[in-house]
Amino acid sequence: MYEIEWSDEAETDRQSLSVFARRRVAGAVADLTHQAEIETRNRKRLRRRLGALTEAEWNLRIGDLRVLYRIVDGRIVRILRVIFKGIGTTDDALRRVK
Repeated sequence: MYEIEWSDEAETDRQSLSVFARRRVAGAVADLTHQAEIETRNRKRLRRRLGALTEAEWNLRIGDLRVLYRIVDGRIVRILRVIFKGIGTTDDALRRVK
């Protein structure tokens, strides 16, 4: 079982979401406690490092939102950012939120 840890940036991102979106993110992130390193249709390991967030290793898709995270010591899921992807690449979306 994994422990969830939110970065300050991810917590700020989460608080800026609507209540509806915040609930969706919370539910999807809660699922990571059991299967953070198993690829699914909406959860994938990043194929290459993101220029704007090099420590991100995984991408969790929740509609137009993306939760970027990494696994620390094989037991902690560190949520790095929660972003609105929209049109374009995830790297582009990260540059928009900075």
